[in-house]
Amino acid sequence: MNQRTNHGFDTAAIAAKLGIAAADLGLSLIGHELDGVEYESVLLFNKQETAPVAGVIAVPNFFGIRQAALEIAATAVGPGRALLVADVYGKHVRPVKPEEGMAAITPLKKDRAELRKRMNAVLTAFKAQDQVRLTGKIGACGFCFGGTAALELARSGAEVQAFASLHGALETPTPQDAQHIKGAILVLHGVQDPSVPREQVNAFIDEMSAAKLDWQLVSYGQAGHSFTDPEANNPGFFYHRPTVERAGLALRNFFAEHLA
Repeated sequence: MNQRTNHGFDTAAIAAKLGIAAADLGLSLIGHELDGVEYESVLLFNKQETAPVAGVIAVPNFFGIRQAALEIAATAVGPGRALLVADVYGKHVRPVKPEEGMAAITPLKKDRAELRKRMNAVLTAFKAQDQVRLTGKIGACGFCFGGTAALELARSGAEVQAFASLHGALETPTPQDAQHIKGAILVLHGVQDPSVPREQVNAFIDEMSAAKLDWQLVSYGQAGHSFTDPEANNPGFFYHRPTVERAGLALRNFFAEHLA
């Protein structure tokens, strides 16, 4: 695991999303290696915080690590926690075009064991970094594909207190693995999302209910897929500011409850 601070991100824009001064934003690149591949996640934290803080892993949509991903995660999670925006592709895979993003996520959606392995490696790297002191309480969330990744981390039995999916797919080839989930679950879902049909939602409800978990599903009637992404503007896949605000509030309340 290695750490470095040189980067090309616009820290002022990220700090604005967090609601803190740009001078107070800490940003470090947190590297780790898995199966001979180097990964590089981005740690965001408030340099003025001296006491230990809870941590949150945020997995971006299929574009992975980029400026927009950091701003979207900062907007949703808010200040007061150390935020690790996760790299599950490898540091040399940074999609720019949608087809590149699809090429990156397709193998991981097909191989959930590999996705779980990569998510657990990110979790290990987060715990090992020394840029910020953690309380030991950790949450995980994700956007679109990242929501799928967060839920698979949960199904892997990871020692994480809270897992959340924002407009993510809910299906899994092994729903019986919900019995391994150790934390609470929150799903923030856009009803108009064409990639998550009602049948998939119902199957998820059955999965969570059978496992007798602490879980919540919030459906937003005017939202579709990608509702947190300001760049999304296609039928069924579009940004929806009112839902961003409502979902952000729900997410922050969820983490406040379980990471305190």
